[in-house]
Amino acid sequence: MAKTLCKLVKDDYLKDNLKEYIKLVKEPKYICKRCGRVAEKEEMLCKPKKME
Repeated sequence: MAKTLCKLVKDDYLKDNLKEYIKLVKEPKYICKRCGRVAEKEEMLCKPKKME
């Protein structure tokens, strides 16, 4: 997946892909400093910061 979660949500990704989105955020390790979204993989966020 080339787009970040931040971009996917803006593009209405959740509308048709909620189950896939849940898999991407199920065990978060990073938080986006711009919008507050969380993800398991750093590359899924536009401004990632490792959660402690």
